[in-house]
Amino acid sequence: MRYFIGLALIFVWLGTAHALTPLPDNSPGFFSGEWAGTGHHGAYCYLNLSADGWGWVLIDGGTGDWLGARMQWRNQQQSLHVEQIIPLVASAQLRVMPLGKFVLSSGFNQSLKLTWNEPSGGCHLQKTPTTARHLLGARKTLESVRPGASK
Repeated sequence: MRYFIGLALIFVWLGTAHALTPLPDNSPGFFSGEWAGTGHHGAYCYLNLSADGWGWVLIDGGTGDWLGARMQWRNQQQSLHVEQIIPLVASAQLRVMPLGKFVLSSGFNQSLKLTWNEPSGGCHLQKTPTTARHLLGARKTLESVRPGASK
């Protein structure tokens, strides 16, 4: 009888463990939206990913000039894969240079890392609504802990 109860508990545990873990999301909505982040030496990176599988990449390596490209991408089990890179046309007026090569990798807690050359170290990106929510939370906390703040 103990053997049967132990076996039943194992099957119940396996069933509940699977129920607690959501299946990987393959929808384009998982990555679509605006992403922004910073890197070494004042680098700033921006992604705009549309749900149709196309997007834009802009990188300011810290000089005020932009490297840019259009890209085709897909979500494969919560891993972002770049299918095609189309560098932007150079423009001295807009201070834009073509970006022909970059790597996007999925990170922990819905973050991305964008690298475009070895010395840069890349940028760590988060969705802009997430960043805005964290900023508001930090401001509220600071207002609460500041000496002389009204309560």
